[in-house]
Amino acid sequence: MKERFKKYLEEHFRKIAPTQAAMEYRKALLRQLLDREQELRIKGVSDDNLIYDMAISELGDIDQTLEQFEKRQIKSGEVKRKISAASICAAAIVALLTIVYLIVGGVAKIWHPAWLIMVGGVFAGVSVLLSYGAVKFAKKKKYFPVRIFVAICEVLFTVFVFLLLRLVFKIEGAWMSFLAMPVVLLGVDTAIAFGTNSKIKWFELPVFVEIFGVMLYVILGLTVNGVWHPGWLLCLIGVVCALVELIVFVIKKAKAKNKKERAELEDKNEKEDQKYWTEWDD
Repeated sequence: MKERFKKYLEEHFRKIAPTQAAMEYRKALLRQLLDREQELRIKGVSDDNLIYDMAISELGDIDQTLEQFEKRQIKSGEVKRKISAASICAAAIVALLTIVYLIVGGVAKIWHPAWLIMVGGVFAGVSVLLSYGAVKFAKKKKYFPVRIFVAICEVLFTVFVFLLLRLVFKIEGAWMSFLAMPVVLLGVDTAIAFGTNSKIKWFELPVFVEIFGVMLYVILGLTVNGVWHPGWLLCLIGVVCALVELIVFVIKKAKAKNKKERAELEDKNEKEDQKYWTEWDD
């Protein structure tokens, strides 16, 4: 019986590519068939041909199963190659900019702040991997990881911009880039929420508007004389805009709910009216 099972599997597995995964799958199916044979014999089935037919029938359409298996293997291989390509690209960026840093530092003797080249390479490499991950999750419509990955990229970019402004251009107010960071984070996240039709988009938008108003007020207050008053009105305007957005959202939801209820009521009334023409006593 075992040899018959082997012959059957070998015949069908020759129709797909001879890979290690295919060989392991073929052996697993053989074990499955042998286990089924044992179960049938324990139950009292003694006819070899009947056992063979019953065990084979449980595999279903073996050709279709193998075709799907091969497609999954091809897709898995493509994913692995893409991950490898992204990893190689990230490593190449880090290595290239590290070499540039060493050349600049060794030739021009500008070790500081030339080390920012290497830091930029590391940040860029990490961003490449995060971007690849974001694209993969976006294709699967899993948007929470996408938002996390994008946020991490934005944080890395902000840190690098701060270091660049402070160490290279000697700008004293470079630290204010961190004040702008929450606005950028929330702004991009809100855009993603609307782009993906997230359920929290209308709650996230007023938060973004308020944070934008507050941070704009703080940045202007720190950089422009005489803005603290009446600049605080920016915060008030942000609150007003947020409230208006929430009110509009609530009104739209209420209208949609009323429309749905009216439609249900009309449908119910129509069904009740129909009974005057269609209802019988027997």
